[in-house]
Amino acid sequence: MKKHIISALLVIVLCLAALSGCSLVKAFERDVQVVLEVDGEYYDSCTVNIFNNAIVTPPDVPSKFEGKTFVGWTAQQNWEELEAKEVKVSANKGLIRYDDVKDYLKGEERSVTLQAAFVEIDLVIAWYDRGATSGLTESYMSAFENKMYEYLTGEGYSLEDMYIVIRGYDGAVGASCAKIMSDGDVDIMVGWAANITSTGGMTQGTDFIENVGGITIGSTANRYAARITDNELTNLVFDWIQSEYGA
Repeated sequence: MKKHIISALLVIVLCLAALSGCSLVKAFERDVQVVLEVDGEYYDSCTVNIFNNAIVTPPDVPSKFEGKTFVGWTAQQNWEELEAKEVKVSANKGLIRYDDVKDYLKGEERSVTLQAAFVEIDLVIAWYDRGATSGLTESYMSAFENKMYEYLTGEGYSLEDMYIVIRGYDGAVGASCAKIMSDGDVDIMVGWAANITSTGGMTQGTDFIENVGGITIGSTANRYAARITDNELTNLVFDWIQSEYGA
């Protein structure tokens, strides 16, 4: 009889724990309504929480911002008055995460408005944020960034007047390459391999100009660097990468 009573109590305790757990999950699952605007006009809306992101379509560049690049979504309503480096944007152009908006919620607020930010970018370098494959990490890329800035300074460039973005892309080769092509603003890729064509779906002459092997920036030898655009700064940095990190 005692065994039956203990078993019944155990079942009740487990049920209560399960219900409590569900309540805790619900408490953490704080839905936030996100309104997206482009040049002050409504563009889209979505809902995010700590467990769910929202996929959004990056906007076209309005004629007002011709010559500039969409760099992401910002809660800074005065972003047009700021320097490009001061604009805090979402980590992804086509993805809104809870982490992108949580710091802008006050008290019990459950909604936030984000603006599409368009700025002039001098150079975008994409790195393959999949350390087990590319050998690249934040630490390696930080050292790379410092060396590159030293080189550009030595070449007479004023870094204070430049906006250079070094952006990580994770996921499989196909997914990361697709994201780069979708973003449309990357000048140089580092950390991928020769298979950005076969596996990545990129076409030489259309999606990139050249892909050079023997590049060791991280812990894995013989990775590749790909040049996507053809301008003075891109070509200069691409040549430096081969000289500094090439075989």
